[in-house]
Amino acid sequence: MSDEVEIERHKEPKARSSRAFDLAKSILTVILASVAAAWISHHYKVEEEKAAVYTESRKAATNTYYDIIDTIGKRHYYALRAAVGFQWHDDEMVHWQQYENMRAYWNEHRYSILALTKRYFGAATEQQIRDFIPKFDYIDDKLTAAKNAFREKKPMPEDFSKAGGLLDYLYKLDDEIRNFSESLQEQLKHGQVDIYSPQPPLKKP
Repeated sequence: MSDEVEIERHKEPKARSSRAFDLAKSILTVILASVAAAWISHHYKVEEEKAAVYTESRKAATNTYYDIIDTIGKRHYYALRAAVGFQWHDDEMVHWQQYENMRAYWNEHRYSILALTKRYFGAATEQQIRDFIPKFDYIDDKLTAAKNAFREKKPMPEDFSKAGGLLDYLYKLDDEIRNFSESLQEQLKHGQVDIYSPQPPLKKP
């Protein structure tokens, strides 16, 4: 009888040790599972944030693109209408007023357009817009001279329709604006925009 009691006494520490090990293993499993779940959750949250930034940057840059092209395109369009009006005596002051209104809009929004262009498309693209400014100034000088002559009932200072005249200049500028528009579209297509910094190109998540 005493031998059986002794055997049981030896078994009890082993049983307690086994239960402690199983408990520790269970706790460790729970901790590791929690850590893994937290890491996975954080990983997907980061990826979702990246995707949201990418989507927002594309949306903001696209809106900026439309604002840029709409403003430059309309200034060119109304300049062309004014030039045609003065050249062929067709509602001269009506077309001049439309041009003048668009010129005022350009002057009001020029710096914001330049800032947004640099932010989303980079300094090189901003410079392309700056390169348009002296060209529009040249057009403005020609149209202003024609408007003054019209008001004073004097002949046109020059023939806008002659080879190398203002109309040819405007047609050439139209091609430049189209090429500029296409270059911005390419930047959007290839994700070369960023809501925080224009370069390097934003990578898709």
